[in-house]
Amino acid sequence: MISPLESYKKMFLIRVAEEELAELYKKEKIMSFVHFYVGQEAVAVGVCDALQKGDKALGNHRSHGHYLAKGGDLKKMICELLGKENGSAHGKGGSMHMIDKSVNFVGSTPILGSIVPISCGSAFEQKYNKKPDVTVAFLGDGAFEEGIVYETLNLAALFKLPLLLVVENNLFATNTKVKDRRSDTHNVEKIVTGFGVDYRRADGNDYEDTHKKAKEILASVRTGRPAVLECMTYRHMAHSGPVFNEDYREEDILEKRLEKDPVKKMRQIVVNSGISEKEVTGAEEEIKKFVINSVDFALKSKYPPKENIYTDVYA
Repeated sequence: MISPLESYKKMFLIRVAEEELAELYKKEKIMSFVHFYVGQEAVAVGVCDALQKGDKALGNHRSHGHYLAKGGDLKKMICELLGKENGSAHGKGGSMHMIDKSVNFVGSTPILGSIVPISCGSAFEQKYNKKPDVTVAFLGDGAFEEGIVYETLNLAALFKLPLLLVVENNLFATNTKVKDRRSDTHNVEKIVTGFGVDYRRADGNDYEDTHKKAKEILASVRTGRPAVLECMTYRHMAHSGPVFNEDYREEDILEKRLEKDPVKKMRQIVVNSGISEKEVTGAEEEIKKFVINSVDFALKSKYPPKENIYTDVYA
């Protein structure tokens, strides 16, 4: 059983790492698009804490948090964002193509909804080879509207695949609100269950609720009942880049985001569990040092040699 402190440390690590990466982006050390995960930490950690070692996870364009929650290496991740040889994809993938098979993070892709059919194939392989594991894919509310998602739901139900789709509903597809993209009668639960797939909804700003719902639904996913877990959460920064733009916000205004900040809420849960303020603060300071050291390691790392430019290129 994972302690509240261990879960908080993962969430705090993601938050601090993202904040440091935002500074690197401002200093033009990261030359690609970057989609920050600040505000959604409870989803990645809540779900991944419910996974077993052999389970596989896949992410999307906003997957730093998913990668770290699944046990990914921070130094490798930062190196990857900086295009360095020590990166998880040897500097060739960047922010939107995280991968680390050593921790069963199968990969992430930035094309909207594209990770969903890949995760279906992963779940099919698990069932075909009679493995006890499941596959989890993280996608956004905008990606959920792609047709490939519904094809995947149909196949997953038909073949009874051990697949869980985690929809991180942060209310926006880039800057377009849900109400401007869906009809008044659009009902995610009815759509999902209509395909014969189980559905749960969780407070994605709350680790405990997300973890509880993930644990419950994963038990049935392991028996061949595919499912969707929709987590309602807030994206604190802009769609891409370290920008705090409030112009288009309605429900998720700054005051509301701060009130429901998942890292802040989880810290209080840890303190309420009996962990002393001194111990929590000490853990936070250690994580901050680790992040700074990881950034320093990445900045000093080498770029891939030119002779490797075609290595791993398949076409």
